Amino acid sequence: MSNFLYESTEPRFKHLIGKKVKFFYLGKQIVGTLEFAGINHKLHKKFQVTVDRMPCWPIDPNTIEEVK
Repeated sequence: MSNFLYESTEPRFKHLIGKKVKFFYLGKQIVGTLEFAGINHKLHKKFQVTVDRMPCWPIDPNTIEEVK
């Protein structure tokens, strides 16, 4: 995991880095290992979630949950 991605992740989601999460993207539930969750200031300035090297945006951060 990139230290930059961890440091750039919104603090309320840092504890989920490396864990399996689920969230909704384009009306579908996505499940994967969280690598980043936060605003992507370089590309589009929207809330982005990256799981398993797949970036998804825009995401409603309230839909992100840990899969237990």
